[in-house]
Amino acid sequence: MITNNDITYYSKRLDETTRLEVWDRYIFKDIWEFGRHSSTENAGFSNSNAIDVRIPMSKVQDKNLFKIGDIIAIGKQKRIEKQSDLNGIEFYAVTSVTVNDFGNSPHIHLGGR
Repeated sequence: MITNNDITYYSKRLDETTRLEVWDRYIFKDIWEFGRHSSTENAGFSNSNAIDVRIPMSKVQDKNLFKIGDIIAIGKQKRIEKQSDLNGIEFYAVTSVTVNDFGNSPHIHLGGR
């Protein structure tokens, strides 16, 4: 698999003690990332940006970590307490998760918008 970038993956969970939203941060180095920017007549430019990410299975400790609604940020990013901490950073909400744990190039495939 050709790799071209690093990403920061933020996984949202509810803290059992405080009942507050917590964002766990994971850095994945040397993954395959392809973003595309397009526009549609009705949605405009910003609403149709998308990303595809493939993380080699050798870099994944828990393939159940990934879920829809989490966040993919481009590059190595800081820890956050809320999603608005990412203002000014290129990031995408995870819209699809596919586990391809077979064949010559096993990986997690994430789609985001």
